[in-house]
Amino acid sequence: MKRVLLLLSVALLLSSDHTASAFAAKPAHGAGSVQEKKLVIGFSQCTVKEPWRVEFNKRLAAHARAKYPNVQLDILDADDRTELQVAQVRSFIRRGVDAILISPKEAAGLTGVVREASEAGIPVIVLDRDVNYKDYPCFVGGDNKLIGRAAGKVAIDMLGGPGKARGVIYEICGGLASTPAQERRDGFHEIVEKEQGIKLIGGLDGDWKKDKAHSIMQDALKANPEIDLLYAHNDPMAHGAYQAAKAAGRHEELKFIGIDALPNEGLRWVRSGELTATLLYPTPGEVGLDLAMKILAGEKVDRRVTLPTRVFTKENVARGGEEVKLGGG
Repeated sequence: MKRVLLLLSVALLLSSDHTASAFAAKPAHGAGSVQEKKLVIGFSQCTVKEPWRVEFNKRLAAHARAKYPNVQLDILDADDRTELQVAQVRSFIRRGVDAILISPKEAAGLTGVVREASEAGIPVIVLDRDVNYKDYPCFVGGDNKLIGRAAGKVAIDMLGGPGKARGVIYEICGGLASTPAQERRDGFHEIVEKEQGIKLIGGLDGDWKKDKAHSIMQDALKANPEIDLLYAHNDPMAHGAYQAAKAAGRHEELKFIGIDALPNEGLRWVRSGELTATLLYPTPGEVGLDLAMKILAGEKVDRRVTLPTRVFTKENVARGGEEVKLGGG
């Protein structure tokens, strides 16, 4: 896995969307000085109630310490509250930080404050979840619609293959006010709804939480005597659903697909057979910080940087999974 992670870290910087317009900011402290001058960069993380976001913060902080000793990185937790995240970003604006990183709780509620920061001349790098405003310098994240399509293809293969697939799929969504959940749903539906033998049900909002997915799955199993496959928008929800199915004695009837592929969660659950498949959703913090530093140095950056994904199953997890081509249908 170390070799896979190394390859992925290289791929992150090679997978930017070059069709997007480039952005260059005036250097905050003069060109070429960003490695010497003391800089303050604020990061508002929407929550740390999800393991993926805990890992996101951990990797970002380690990257900052290792690569940018002159940067004071202030990481704040918005505790799953849009209003608190708005207040955090406004506090960064008042302090006049050099750049802002933000991973929004949801799109609509954070759009205004991202606009405020941009109009105040502070470069904003939006991570993972987008907002409804496009005049900020850079977005970094996975292609969630592509991931949804890839999950759909995995599901169809598990249920008999294209044109032959048969069965009932139950879906548990992430927070549907967020763009990743919307896109993971839309990409998945785009693929599976082409199959006449597939019935797709569910679609309730599990808010990315394992306990909520567990409860949703308990009710789903009572209401539906036949479910062949569970698709959840992240691995904790997929595993919560697995645990509910196991408690009901039905886990061996189902296949379980999640998203994230953290080493100590999704990949471990695939190895143990609790999840049938997971798709990689890389944390975007390291690339986001690198791009912030480039902007502060006056360099041009692509407006959208798309991180790569891979599919992991029990058959391929030991060899690092299977790459999903960016832009693939």
